[in-house]
Amino acid sequence: MSRKRVSRFPADILNPLIGQSELFVKNSKQLAEELSSVQMEEDELLVSRDVVSLFTSTPVKESLEAIIRERLQCHSEWRCKTLLEIDDIMQLLEFILSTTYFCFSGQIYKQKFGTAMGSPVSPLVANMFM
Repeated sequence: MSRKRVSRFPADILNPLIGQSELFVKNSKQLAEELSSVQMEEDELLVSRDVVSLFTSTPVKESLEAIIRERLQCHSEWRCKTLLEIDDIMQLLEFILSTTYFCFSGQIYKQKFGTAMGSPVSPLVANMFM
């Protein structure tokens, strides 16, 4: 089984957990709609941040333990996708997210931090972390 297919399996499990936070914003249109009803005081300031290198800036260990495990425990939608237990899913995610090797100019490198670019599970983990 290819690495991409192995990464696709937990991505399918995590997908129903996206948007489960009250702070989740689907897109800029939704953000604009929500902000249109916000009344700001004169002494308040609206701040927007841009994430640089999102995947490589996402801390894997913190994302897994502080966010993903908690979401799996609190929501059961994912259970219709697999018979795996939470600990099994966590082990699979840790393996996928910590074996981030890539080839550049004929050399093999190991990514030291963050989630792998191109992995189907990386955008979901980064999204939940944000």
